[in-house]
Amino acid sequence: MLDALMGLFTTTAIFYLVFGALLGLVVGVLPALGGAAGLSLLIPFIYGMDPSAAMAMIIGMLATVSTGDTITSVLLGIPGSASSQATVLDGFPLAKSGQGARALSAGFLSSLLGGLFGALLLTATLQVARQVVLWFGMPEILMMILFGMASVAALSGRSLAKGIAICAFGMVAASVGFAPATGEERMTFDLFYLSNGLPLLACVIGVFVVPEIVDLLRRNRTIASQPTLGAGARQGVLDVLRNRWLVLRSAGVGALVGAMPGVGGSVVDWIVYGQTVRGAKDKSQFGKGDIRGVIGVESSNNAVLGGALVPTLLFGIPGSGSTALLLSALIMLGVQPGPSMLGADISLTYSMIWSLALANVIGACVCFGFARQLAKITLIPFVWIAPFLIVAIAFATLQINRDPRDLLLVLLFGAIGVFMRRFGFSRPAFLIGFVLQGNLERSFYQTSQIYAFWDFITRPIVLVLMVIVASILLSALRNQLKQKHAFATPELAARLRATRPLQVLMPLALMGIFAMALWSINDLQHLGRIFPQIVAGVGLAAAAVAGVQVLLGQPAALEDQEQEGTAYSIPTFRVAGWLAVAVISMIAFGFFAGSALFLMLFLSIEARAKPWTALAGVFGIVGVYLVLMYQSGTFLPDGWVLALNPWTYF
Repeated sequence: MLDALMGLFTTTAIFYLVFGALLGLVVGVLPALGGAAGLSLLIPFIYGMDPSAAMAMIIGMLATVSTGDTITSVLLGIPGSASSQATVLDGFPLAKSGQGARALSAGFLSSLLGGLFGALLLTATLQVARQVVLWFGMPEILMMILFGMASVAALSGRSLAKGIAICAFGMVAASVGFAPATGEERMTFDLFYLSNGLPLLACVIGVFVVPEIVDLLRRNRTIASQPTLGAGARQGVLDVLRNRWLVLRSAGVGALVGAMPGVGGSVVDWIVYGQTVRGAKDKSQFGKGDIRGVIGVESSNNAVLGGALVPTLLFGIPGSGSTALLLSALIMLGVQPGPSMLGADISLTYSMIWSLALANVIGACVCFGFARQLAKITLIPFVWIAPFLIVAIAFATLQINRDPRDLLLVLLFGAIGVFMRRFGFSRPAFLIGFVLQGNLERSFYQTSQIYAFWDFITRPIVLVLMVIVASILLSALRNQLKQKHAFATPELAARLRATRPLQVLMPLALMGIFAMALWSINDLQHLGRIFPQIVAGVGLAAAAVAGVQVLLGQPAALEDQEQEGTAYSIPTFRVAGWLAVAVISMIAFGFFAGSALFLMLFLSIEARAKPWTALAGVFGIVGVYLVLMYQSGTFLPDGWVLALNPWTYF
């Protein structure tokens, strides 16, 4: 284990770790981006890297997102990500009362201690898990994957039908290409582009990143007005030391919840906050500015990653969108998660643990020293940030296959992601379905060929996991049927019911996709079609149920973000037009000329920048990407209309 630590400091891995940690802080400060969106932009640059350095950068980013989002949650009352929603309840009132520095210092130190606890728990678990992993054969791995997917689908929103349908959609999308058992083409519709399947990164960027850019652009304002820090930093440190048992208990709960697929950071803050309130003798100040509310929540959300890495590394079962992308990154580097992480790749495992611990230390130290400066990022109008983010996602997309058609796929899945975000379809459920489809299908085929049905279901671990999976789905269904969801106000109910024709479009579109998938694979061999047939059949039924629920106006199924308090000043079609301009420009003229043209147009028209300011921004960002391109050794494709890439003339 010490050799792994020395390896970090004797190679370039430590520099990548610091870079990843700093990037994670910035991603955390910018509301709504989150770890999955940030990681999707980082993954293209790991090709050709040493696995230890690449994982150090990725773990560094994921570990500090929850530390950075404390700043916006406390100073602005805006959660930087789902894992910091409960921090707002007491952190923002403390900031408004002039104790912002106290809340931040307590949050940073709690995050540090929680992250270190998560790393310690991961280390201890790996020591115990060596023998346990040997009990898992192919049938047990198959049921573990089903357990993870059932958990995600059941906990992905108010409607179980929506969760199952969108998870099935992710698996159907990942089934495009060659069938692993027979080598036949599936759902390619005679398009050579689809023969190798849909590229993961283009789909992830479309579903996760594009909707957030669209949402923030439509608001057309700065993220905040004037963040103030206040005083009391030393008092915040003392508060944490006085509540050390609360820190330990909350971190333990965070790590435990993180290890449960489908739960993760989106709910752990509320679980811990409720536990903190129940365990307090004096509950009068919670929600009004009680420092214990900040300490408990921040201790837990940084411990989540340590717990989430246990099933991800040992069984290849990610519990969230971020760990699903981390799993994909490992596979891209030629590392197969599973028992080998405790054998041949044990040094990489220990390197990841050290990266997790050190990233939390780096993130906390930077935040203690530069919280005021980091908070100023939120004063930049998003209309200035958005065009550079759009160029960044285009560069990240083209780095993988260097195929301009991937940009069109980003637009397509971006439109789907906007609908998913608006109408309550879980995007992490889609991603986990997409990522796990390959492992699930291979496990299904191998198990069905090697084991008879009776031999399969009589294996003890398989039987236990089958009972757990059935219990999860039945419990979610029973809770949904029993729970009386009510609208907050009669006015909200009327607005949501008025948009039912729009809300039902998503279930109808999913039904069409599943029906087309069933039709297109009907002529394949049995082994080539049986798995996607089962998935598409289940998805079709779930989408139909979700559509009926929407039409009947059931509160559990009705969800429209635009009717629930979010104010927008720019229509969606205007933002979509700019995205189309960016993609068309880059396809027509190549990345560099196309991105320069798009940036000039956007900054001049939307941001109303002066010509020299716009030119400086264009030359600056294009220069950065030229350096990155030459460093990575990859040359982006020429334009379809004109070849205006710089290397054409050298």
